[in-house]
Amino acid sequence: MTEPEVIELWPCDYIAPCTARECRRRATTILRYLDNQERPDHQTNACDNHASGLSVALNVIDRRR
Repeated sequence: MTEPEVIELWPCDYIAPCTARECRRRATTILRYLDNQERPDHQTNACDNHASGLSVALNVIDRRR
């Protein structure tokens, strides 16, 4: 299986912790990784700081607005 190249950023409307290692902040963004046919592959929750870092090398579709 190939690595995802596209990621969607969605607002996190529920209370969840950031899934980054050693981070204790509340997740504000859902990062949904898409496969090559733009179907959801997997997702993770992240705070604002880690969301930007996790999506740096991918094509980003921002759906937070």
